Amino acid sequence: MGEFNEYLSVFIDESKEYVQLLNESLLELEKNISDVEQINRAFRALHTLKGMAGTMGFETLAKLCHRMESYLDGARSGRIKISSSELDFLFAGLDMIDKMIQNIIGTGTDEISEDVDSLTNVFERISAGEKVESKAAILTKQKNTVEPQNNEPTIHIPENFANEVIKDVLEEAKKRRIPAYNVIVTLQEGTQLKSARMYMVFHTLEEIGIDIIKSVPSVEDIEAEKFDLTVELMCVGNVSQEKIYERIMQISEIKNVIVKPIEIGDNEAEEDESKEQGLEGGKQKAEEQKKAKITQTVRVDIEKLDTLMNLMGELVIARSRIADILKKYNIKEVDESLAQLSRITLDLQNVVMKVRMVPIEFVFNRFPRMVRDLSRSLNKEINFIMEGEETELDRTFVEVIGDPLVHLIRNAIDHGIETKEERISLGKPPVGTVKISARHEGNNVVIEVEDDGRGMSREKILRKAIERGLITEERAAAMPDEKVFEFVFLPGFSTKEEASELSGRGVGMDVVKNTVDSLNGTVSLESKLGKGSKVTIRLPLTLAIIQALLIKVNEYVYAIPISIIDSTLIINFEDIRVVQNEEVIVIRGEVIPLIKLWHVFDMEHEETPKEMNVVVVKAGVRKYGLTVDTLIGQEDIVIKSLGKIFSDVKIFSGGATLGDGSIALILDVMNIVE
Repeated sequence: MGEFNEYLSVFIDESKEYVQLLNESLLELEKNISDVEQINRAFRALHTLKGMAGTMGFETLAKLCHRMESYLDGARSGRIKISSSELDFLFAGLDMIDKMIQNIIGTGTDEISEDVDSLTNVFERISAGEKVESKAAILTKQKNTVEPQNNEPTIHIPENFANEVIKDVLEEAKKRRIPAYNVIVTLQEGTQLKSARMYMVFHTLEEIGIDIIKSVPSVEDIEAEKFDLTVELMCVGNVSQEKIYERIMQISEIKNVIVKPIEIGDNEAEEDESKEQGLEGGKQKAEEQKKAKITQTVRVDIEKLDTLMNLMGELVIARSRIADILKKYNIKEVDESLAQLSRITLDLQNVVMKVRMVPIEFVFNRFPRMVRDLSRSLNKEINFIMEGEETELDRTFVEVIGDPLVHLIRNAIDHGIETKEERISLGKPPVGTVKISARHEGNNVVIEVEDDGRGMSREKILRKAIERGLITEERAAAMPDEKVFEFVFLPGFSTKEEASELSGRGVGMDVVKNTVDSLNGTVSLESKLGKGSKVTIRLPLTLAIIQALLIKVNEYVYAIPISIIDSTLIINFEDIRVVQNEEVIVIRGEVIPLIKLWHVFDMEHEETPKEMNVVVVKAGVRKYGLTVDTLIGQEDIVIKSLGKIFSDVKIFSGGATLGDGSIALILDVMNIVE
């Protein structure tokens, strides 16, 4: 294993991708058990996984993938029909593959406690058309119940006999007017998983209808990576040279491909000469093809991206300082250069930000399988809906937000959705709905998890809160719903009388809140008894650089994110109205509550200035007017955390260093308007 350590991270990353692809294919296959396209997708994923595992020396993983692949190969050829019970074995195999990969991450070995041999033996039996017991019955048997047959004799075919067979195949192909080709594939220098890439070549050829009758080196040597960079294949198939070339060149890390027709009976010298010409032509064509080749990706350590973002932040601050100095001394000669620097910095900033952004589907992809397993174990039918998977957010959030969302979905299925019988008796559809969605809203990413289940009882929550001494009965009566539901996020708070295996132990919701708080986000809960519940998580789009409007209250500078600003205006004292003891202004017929920031900051200030600057901000679906003394202007700012010491200060989301070296606190508008 030692020689492969440098490739281990690549193997793990690619394996995770193929496990996810396999998971998606099996879920789709469960909907339509005869979907050949999904069978092929699953087969290809397993074939590649097998090759990579074999290359890295993970024999147990490679063996399981091989047995599953063989079974699917029988299904896609029509020799075997997949049944729903056999699909359960495929899911069990997928779970074992995932556990092996997790074990490789933790310990460097693919040995796990589960009985892998029993499952591989099951796939051998069903591949042979044998009927087996259900998954549950098979997997509970002891390991020695069925021993796999590992003592099969190896068949050695004499080389001259093999050559005669190849000659016969080529002659038959010629009679039937099926083209035969010599295909030479050369990998790029530094290819890390050569065997896996060649497996992909084999797969691609099989996929387009090409039969490989010989390979140099042999398949065994390719599996063991006992070859340099070039593999020569002899194959037949009714496919054009161009198609073979194009399809193979689409595979990553292929340097060039030569496809040359084989003419039966040609002089060997002529073949050698044409091969050389083909090599030269192939190189030239490969160089031309590079320009049109599909985009390749490079895996980058997240710490390097963090460092790049920090350097980008320092560059933004330095640019602001230069602009301030030039403005102070009224130096206009460098205006054009500064404007160009600003454009370049902005472009670079956008690129760095995009590099860190990834689609939230990386988190969402794990949920369909989880919902399937939970609904079956709880005997509930769930219609699971995912929306907005393409929504992008900072890579840091993607790595952290997964577990809280798992808690929320588990709670929705276990606590929220009723049994089929309950739903029918209540006049609801027998199938419950759980929906997870994501969207951009201003400078935030909003993630919602909602269900149409039993909802939560305000009275039950308040009764539990009173019992625990969290609130008095007098205060409880006047408390609005949104405040009542905040109790659910307290540690150990649960209204479920009996704990289930999944939830009801008072853990989970506090974990959700703590995780979201650590990301400078907010979480809220809405619920209607008998109708369902909705948990809303709001996360900042990034923890790095944003555009903000700088404002002054007294002589202190603050920043408001541009993304939440609707407009700015100047009002007179006469423009202020009082509605239900609350100061408001009316803009184009819209009533907007007025919040004087000097009240929020508890500053001494003239109460009724003749003129006031107002920044109209959006908070959810409502608008609010924030009164300030001065509007300074728009600026890119680098967000810095206030640290744990100021974690209780909710009205500020962070701080920023300005061009003159001073600090501006960034307003958290959602907490100011509450």
